Amino acid sequence: MRGELKSAASAKIGKKFAEKRKYLGYSLDQVSEILVINKDYLKAIEGGNYSIFPSESFAKAYFLKYRDFLKISNEFPNIFDFKTSKNKMKIQQEINFNEKIDLFSILIYVCLIISLVTGVYLFIQFPDFIGQKKINDEIEINNIQNVINELDNQNNTEILYPVDEEKIPSNKLTIDDNLLKLEFSGECWIEIYVDEKIVEAQLFKAEDIYKTEIVMPFKVIVGNADYVNGTYNGDVIDFITDANRLTRVNTINFTDE
Repeated sequence: MRGELKSAASAKIGKKFAEKRKYLGYSLDQVSEILVINKDYLKAIEGGNYSIFPSESFAKAYFLKYRDFLKISNEFPNIFDFKTSKNKMKIQQEINFNEKIDLFSILIYVCLIISLVTGVYLFIQFPDFIGQKKINDEIEINNIQNVINELDNQNNTEILYPVDEEKIPSNKLTIDDNLLKLEFSGECWIEIYVDEKIVEAQLFKAEDIYKTEIVMPFKVIVGNADYVNGTYNGDVIDFITDANRLTRVNTINFTDE
């Protein structure tokens, strides 16, 4: 589980956000509705704790959107810096692991060369023994084949088994029911809600593809409608028409009605 992503600087900035929001007379619910941002994310920004966000880009996008709404000049806190050193450590571990694999491969290669040289040496030194062994093996194979042929002649009866046509699998193509498929041509975040509870929150880049099986009713919010195309049960989803003209955020509700 990810540790707490919080610092004195992020807490100080978050406090400034909360004070400015209250000064303007907005509640968290009102800001959430206006900016189409989950209230838990707003609480996280005001608390200076970014552990809830799936990625730095995702957190930064919401931070900047909230900051511009409040007309505050603070920059995004460098709260994710520790991940860089952690990734460097992981890369170093992978390098060490690959070096061990390379050493193991070299040992196997040396053993194969030794085995090959030994085989060539034996073939040169003892050609008669190897040739005789090959002849004996051929004789043994021929004897086995003769026994098989004799048994075939004695049991020359063809057995036919009935075929149950109902059990023969058909090659009919079926479409996956309840399949939501999204394809991205640029950076875009999404949120998926079921019963008003968030079940998915991710930030995607160009050429990313997202697939999931989900049953109606549910809601999808996209952060940049111009960079996403999608289908549900094979039907094309229109993310563009009702998207916010300024923020390009759009909310699509999927219901049984």
